[in-house]
Amino acid sequence: MDEELVLDRGHVNAEARGNLMTFGFASEGFDAGPVEQALVAVGKRLGLRFADVAGPVTFYAWYDEQAGQLRCSVASVEPHNLPFGGGFRPVDSPVPVVALMAADPLPGVVPWTDLREVSDEDDASPDEQVEYTFPVFAVKLTR
Repeated sequence: MDEELVLDRGHVNAEARGNLMTFGFASEGFDAGPVEQALVAVGKRLGLRFADVAGPVTFYAWYDEQAGQLRCSVASVEPHNLPFGGGFRPVDSPVPVVALMAADPLPGVVPWTDLREVSDEDDASPDEQVEYTFPVFAVKLTR
């Protein structure tokens, strides 16, 4: 909440990477409630901090399943325009994000059984392609 944050509307991807904070966690004894409360508190406090800034600014948090980390950043975009390469869905509660953390028995580990071999010859038809979206807790900090 008190970290120096850089806003650079011309370079949103660099801005978001520069403002990125990551948090690892142990799955044993993980308590979702305090994490949810902390994310809401950060959003409210940053909302006060950026209330007078012109243009959109959004605080957002998501669970990076591959890294096994909770990640948070601030970017000068609307919540539906966050700088992600993949599909995401903005949510107004941290519950779906933290639920992914709580459900991960081995944060940052992908079991062999979840992997499948592919080759250059694999060309899935549109019917076989799966669209994956992940929840992102997004709080618009400006009016």
